[in-house]
Amino acid sequence: MADELWLKNGDHITGKVVRMENKTLIFETSYAGAVSIKWEEIANIRTDEPVQMILSNEVSTRGMAAPAEDGKVKIKVKEIEEPVTFDLAQVETINPKPPGPAVEIKARANLGLSGERGNTDTDNLYIDGEFVARTEKNRYTVGAELKKETSEGERTSNSALGYLKYDHFLSEKWYLYTNALFETDEFQDLNLRSTLGAGVGHQFFETPLTNLSLEIGLSYINEDYDESDDDNYSAGRWSLNYDRFFFEKSLQFFHFQEGYVSLEDTDEILFRSRTGFRIPVYKSFNVTAQYNFDWDSEPAPDKERTDTAYIFTIGYQY
Repeated sequence: MADELWLKNGDHITGKVVRMENKTLIFETSYAGAVSIKWEEIANIRTDEPVQMILSNEVSTRGMAAPAEDGKVKIKVKEIEEPVTFDLAQVETINPKPPGPAVEIKARANLGLSGERGNTDTDNLYIDGEFVARTEKNRYTVGAELKKETSEGERTSNSALGYLKYDHFLSEKWYLYTNALFETDEFQDLNLRSTLGAGVGHQFFETPLTNLSLEIGLSYINEDYDESDDDNYSAGRWSLNYDRFFFEKSLQFFHFQEGYVSLEDTDEILFRSRTGFRIPVYKSFNVTAQYNFDWDSEPAPDKERTDTAYIFTIGYQY
């Protein structure tokens, strides 16, 4: 026994009804896997097991479907002796997904510490974290990084950044975003760089195994330096955010990049990326090997354009 579909073009397909939402039926076949069929192209349907159908008047019925006259379907409901017949066009959903939690939370925090004593006297501290709250239509993100280093009692690195982001989904894949980014770096003469922006994004994948999104937009950047001249300008922004688990979730690769190009002087570019691997070690704890790359095409006088860091941390991911 198998479920059967009769299409308006005369085709007859056997397989298994999985789900119908947004007027598209997902039908599992042995020869082509899951196929998507427009509901309007279906002339009739038969199932060998009960399915749940929700009609346009919000009536819900559960039973085995059987063909009726053209454009209609019969549902044999266990509690009713006679089958219930209605138009196929009335069917809004078949086997709806169970409702998920109203808010999905993802969070991570990582800590890296090192110290050397003897012929060298160094201390290193690196902290990063991110919190994401996701509803059906909205996503809220808060994150931060902190990096401090001392050598022989002298500070050699002191930088921090924090960011806020809000995404509003227009559809399953497309969304609008607004974001704010705040950075400070003592050894780049940067007292505070403030970035405010908005744009559009596309969520290619959003699953427990794989996430991929791409964004483009516009931003306003204000740079406050300790000694150099302050600056502000409008810029175009892009970002790519990708992570994926491999080997049955025993290894996760991640890559994030974000860039800004001044609309007033295209030679003025800011770019940062975070790339690495996370290895789960116990429950939600993991170790991370990460490469940070930051580039400023027009830094303060006598400062380097590029900052890089190789970082190893222990973290918690929820």
